[in-house]
Amino acid sequence: MLRINAILDGVEELTAEAFPGLKHYRNLVRKNFERPSFLVEVGRQTMEDATRRTVERTAQVKVTFFETVDDYHDSQIETLSDRLTAALALYSGGAIRVGDRFLDLSDAAGEVFNDYAELTFTLSWQDDRDLEEVQVSPMEQFDMNFNVKEET
Repeated sequence: MLRINAILDGVEELTAEAFPGLKHYRNLVRKNFERPSFLVEVGRQTMEDATRRTVERTAQVKVTFFETVDDYHDSQIETLSDRLTAALALYSGGAIRVGDRFLDLSDAAGEVFNDYAELTFTLSWQDDRDLEEVQVSPMEQFDMNFNVKEET
């Protein structure tokens, strides 16, 4: 079964390739973190039955871009807008590689604020269900009675 940390690894790697020179963070940023940078985190996850042995899974991923700020804690809105547009192109449609698998991309959307830009998208894939063999005792003896009713 695909683990969420593998998804974070894949998104972080792809984002770092597309935006070289940005420091990257995962799940949270500390006080006085470096800018310019980006943060990768996973939000809502779902798991639904697909077949007896497989499940349909989704995970909503958020990538937040931070730009340097001025004395008023404002960033360069144009820089953030350009970065968001490039990220939308990177994460809209198709699929991304996570380990040895490709996960489907959908629902890419983003927004620019004064000192950061956020991109969210949904990844979906099928996974094997974690099944455990059930230990049962074999049937040794059973009593069956069949009554045949004759028609008259």
